[in-house]
Formats: sequence, C-alpha cells, structure tokens
Amino acid sequence: LPHRDDPDNGAFWNATDEGRLVVKHCADCGKSHWPPRLGCPWCGSASVDWADAPPRGAVYSWTVVHRSQTPGFAGEVPYAVLLVEIEGHAGVRMLGNLVNAGLDVIRAGLAVEAVFAPSPDGTATLVNWQPADAALRR
Repeated sequence: LPHRDDPDNGAFWNATDEGRLVVKHCADCGKSHWPPRLGCPWCGSASVDWADAPPRGAVYSWTVVHRSQTPGFAGEVPYAVLLVEIEGHAGVRMLGNLVNAGLDVIRAGLAVEAVFAPSPDGTATLVNWQPADAALRR
C-alpha cells in the first residue's frame, strides 16, 4: 500500500491522486531519477526534490502477462506491462499497464500517455499507459 507521508515516494502517490506525474530531480547536477531516492544516484547530492514530469513517454520495453499472481488483475489476463521512458527525462523509466489498446500495437518507441486510474483495491491511483495516437486506441 502506498504511504503518502513516506519521504521516498509519498509525493509520487499524492501527485497521481491529482492526475499528475512527478519524478525526483537533483538541483546540483540537473538530472532526474527514478525510482525515487533521498539522494541523487548520479552525483550523491542530497539536494533532490520532486519535479513535475510530462505524462508522456515512449515504450522502452514490455512484457505480456498470461498468468497474473497479483490479486485484482487475474481477470485481466493477458495484459501488457510497459516500461516507459518519460519524455524530457532521459533514463527515467516507469512501469505501468497498457490500457485502451490491444497487445498488437505495442512496439519499442511507441508514443504513450499516462492514464491515471484507481487501483483494484482503491488504495492508490495507478499510472497506466495508452497510445498517444487515438487511432491506435480501442
């Protein structure tokens, strides 16, 4: 369960509840990183804070789940989990399910946009991804 007061990732969950995407950003070296950490993994600085990120990116990699071990998702198989590189934040990659599209549209580099949706148990707002091109959606 997400802990909204957790110093590592609480701000992320608060932002997703508002339909926003945020990443950690270093004031000293100027690089963003994910997953969130209290210090910068690039230069070691403690001058990191949350920064808004565009809710867009490109598919870096993916897997198709045919047998879910996650409660709440068993009825959704098969489904794809995408690794998306966030636009404007080189090397920052987030996971999320493909939604509103068939598995046949997935390819490396596919432009996608975030879709914020409640988790099956209602405890969090998840970041899913759909093709940015409306013609590829169903």
